Amino acid sequence: MAVTKRYNAPKFWTVKTKEKKYVVTPASGPHSKFGCIPIGIALRDILGHARTMNESRSILLSGTVKVNNIVRKEHNFPVGLMDTLDIGGDFYRVVPSKKGLMILKIDGDADIKLAKIDNKTSVSGGKTQLNFHDGTNMLVEKGDYKTSDVVAIDTRHSKITETIKFEKGSFAVVTGGNNTGFKGTIESIDRVLKTVVMAAGDTKLPVPIRYVFVVGKTSPLVNIG
Repeated sequence: MAVTKRYNAPKFWTVKTKEKKYVVTPASGPHSKFGCIPIGIALRDILGHARTMNESRSILLSGTVKVNNIVRKEHNFPVGLMDTLDIGGDFYRVVPSKKGLMILKIDGDADIKLAKIDNKTSVSGGKTQLNFHDGTNMLVEKGDYKTSDVVAIDTRHSKITETIKFEKGSFAVVTGGNNTGFKGTIESIDRVLKTVVMAAGDTKLPVPIRYVFVVGKTSPLVNIG
């Protein structure tokens, strides 16, 4: 089993660096190695549902933990940006914060996952494949889908319920860089320089387009904290 030295683990994992030398490494999956949280660590170190990794494994093996409405039993399964968790009826969403990723307790919108379109490709049969920020994809009928738009996916029925356009006036959150976790309205978009100016109150920040994740037309569609 792959392991990571504790002092190399991201701070947002909140593991105690002096207890043991190693910590579980996230499995290969939809998120980058350090752009995610192994679900066993989420249960033990962040949410406090377990005291030990063995307890985390037992909870997972019971089949009571779902990620985006799919039961997950592997303690090293990676959860990342905008994933939703159902842990025995307690609901959470993985959102960006100043310290990195944060697991936010939510209610009422746990079946909705936001997915940013990284790119799209045409496939046979006149359909379009949307490729998302987390490495997943979805086949759709041709429509008005563009790179950096975000779709709201009903994970219970595997269908898109809404598209949030990457455009001036949309509400967004910063997912990387020095301003991670900043929320505001898109004031302008410079596609040549690949930057966006985001505004919240009197604060205006230039942000690379790759770090801008639209979450609503004028306010967040789902709870992001």
